Amino acid sequence: MDTPLEPIRLASRDGRAMKALLAEGDLGAPGVVILHGYGSRKDNHADFAARLRARGLWALVPDLRGHGGTPGPMDEGMIGDVLACLDDLAHRGADALGLRGSSMGGFLALTCAPLHADVRAAVAICPARPESLATRLGDDWPLRHPLGPSTWRRDGIARGFWHATGDEVVPWGNTYDLWSRATQPKHLRIEMGGHHRSLQHDPGTQADTEAFLLRHLASGDAPVTDTSHGLDERGALL
Repeated sequence: MDTPLEPIRLASRDGRAMKALLAEGDLGAPGVVILHGYGSRKDNHADFAARLRARGLWALVPDLRGHGGTPGPMDEGMIGDVLACLDDLAHRGADALGLRGSSMGGFLALTCAPLHADVRAAVAICPARPESLATRLGDDWPLRHPLGPSTWRRDGIARGFWHATGDEVVPWGNTYDLWSRATQPKHLRIEMGGHHRSLQHDPGTQADTEAFLLRHLASGDAPVTDTSHGLDERGALL
């Protein structure tokens, strides 16, 4: 029988009350914070948390501020929301930590990965650009966090990128550029067609991102080289 996700409350780094869903993992197993996009909520990503729980991992899916059951403006405190979720998993006994985010959540995953000492891997699915996110939020704070400096670091964090060529919101070439200049370990998967939200719940993408996180979070202190190149039979960049 599947273990249901537990509704929990936690405090962000600035003290704001947040609502989240928790999938309890095995003691000492890796943990992953799963981040939704603009206008979404935690419940929309409970399926991936359940996948990780089935593998014994911890997973935490928050309602970021201004979304779902977490009130407040969608301001720069979102970064503190993510870091607080990572803190929470560490305090519960999770070992190496990872991030998986879609769109705005992908932007936050890449931004926050180097800001927490326990993060070993980050997955970004169709990550939002700071410029377009600032326009959508009506706030310039994302412009203070360009993705290049947080992504092109030699810090040993594994960074995986997934994007669909049919994305009508974020051009897939932006993600390709981030990957091309990132250091190892890294991975890229470009799927032909689709749209901005087509990969989030795609079974193949879920399996791929799960495998990526398991590989790099279970690898200890030794970086795992994961070079992506070439096209598969469908024309997708491997």
